Amino acid sequence: MKCPRCEFDNRDGAKFCLDCGEKLERDCPQCGRAFSLSAKFCDECGERLEQVPKIEAVESGVKGERRNVTVLFSDLLGYTSLSEKLDP
Repeated sequence: MKCPRCEFDNRDGAKFCLDCGEKLERDCPQCGRAFSLSAKFCDECGERLEQVPKIEAVESGVKGERRNVTVLFSDLLGYTSLSEKLDP
């Protein structure tokens, strides 16, 4: 079973994610029975279970600051013949 938060592949029947600790089941709004996130209907009362929206962004564990960088690429005409004449 994949975690909706971090996409970690947990064993079937797990109640919490082994990687991030997110709860991997939800309760039926009609009778309160616990189900996996992939269930569409309650097998106790037949209630349609609304789909849990997938979390789009996950905070990364990267610490520190972000900086803008500028990268310049250039292609020199005749570089190969020039580099053959120069010492490495």
